[in-house]
Amino acid sequence: MKRHILMAGALGVFFAGLILNTAFAAETVRLGLIEPFSGPVAVVGIEAADNFEYAAEQINKRGGVLGGRRIEIVRLDNAMSAEKTTQQIKRAIDQGIRFISQGIGSNHALNIIKALNKHNRRNPGQSILYLNHSAVTTAFTNELCSFWHFRFDANVDMKVAGLTTQMGRDPSIKKVYMINQNYAYGKSFQAAGRRMIKSRTQATLVGDDLILPFGKLLDFTPYVAKIQSSGADTVLTGNWGPDLIRLVNAVAEAGLKVQFYTVYGGIPSSVNGYGAKNGIALRIKQITESHENDDDRADVAKFARGYKAKYKRTWFSDRQRMLVEMFATALNRAGTDDPKAVAYALEGMTFPGPHGQTVTLRKADHQIIMPLVVSTIDPNASKKFIYADKNFGIGWQTNGWVKVADLTLKTTCKMKRPRR
Repeated sequence: MKRHILMAGALGVFFAGLILNTAFAAETVRLGLIEPFSGPVAVVGIEAADNFEYAAEQINKRGGVLGGRRIEIVRLDNAMSAEKTTQQIKRAIDQGIRFISQGIGSNHALNIIKALNKHNRRNPGQSILYLNHSAVTTAFTNELCSFWHFRFDANVDMKVAGLTTQMGRDPSIKKVYMINQNYAYGKSFQAAGRRMIKSRTQATLVGDDLILPFGKLLDFTPYVAKIQSSGADTVLTGNWGPDLIRLVNAVAEAGLKVQFYTVYGGIPSSVNGYGAKNGIALRIKQITESHENDDDRADVAKFARGYKAKYKRTWFSDRQRMLVEMFATALNRAGTDDPKAVAYALEGMTFPGPHGQTVTLRKADHQIIMPLVVSTIDPNASKKFIYADKNFGIGWQTNGWVKVADLTLKTTCKMKRPRR
């Protein structure tokens, strides 16, 4: 009798453990994505979320993380409002989400960094890790660096260094006009541009404007007139979203003979907004971590094909795929979903880049270090840009790669780390 009772008890413990293990395996690892999913730049947020969700889907198909757990992307709409960003941070905390990503708007990124620094200091057992995919204000991995923040995109200084390095390779560029958005990111771009046009190119800066950001400026006619009167042959801009689309369309429709060096000219909704004709007329260039006509990684090519088939548009922004992949790798290396352990696993992590190059998450400041490529809209590109299942008859062709050595800039970060 005793033996039967002991066996029953043992079986009970076994099945209870099996149930707990099954529940643990089934529990998702949630990554909250705080972006504008409504409002004037909602389309940019939606495209970013699609990138994240498709990347997570590929990892989950391979077996997930931590012995079978799925990565779940949780959309948190901030409608591009600072107040709503704060609300969504609180919502994530209340829901027990331990990992947050964001990238559209450096002002929102700063809000998140400050809020999580305070929360994690006050709640060491409930810390939250911020994985930044596109908010590039340089200070975030310099004087404002934080153990709880990792940036998976080149910062402003790195992007401007890449653009101006390529400009320096073109002796026909003599006069440059800069126009940027008047907030943290735009001001950071302006400061870097002023320095690097002088140090990395043969050109003269002939104009330098800041505009009201996020789609509020409807008429760019005065700026078109200023660009024309300056005699500029090149426009250098960090503008994105509707502010870039309206600027490009206004300059192209005025018939100005200038070319555009941009950071975000290749965002799919932006290409859709200014179109093939204007893109070709202004020889629009972008700087990215890769593009589909110059990336030799078979896994990335497969990802791009699958993404295009599912969403009926060209894939953009390999950094978002890399973020999710490196997050999954860090979870498995840490063996836990504890944010502090995952952060330590991310420090110094390397990842395959295009053409045999290596991407590194620098331990000193949590800034990703990677090569960048400048490319131009070209109707002769082999893989054409697709949006809403429409072939635009253009693609991106490489002008030049900028090596890691030319983009590894010093940091002023003095990282304070919690005890392991």
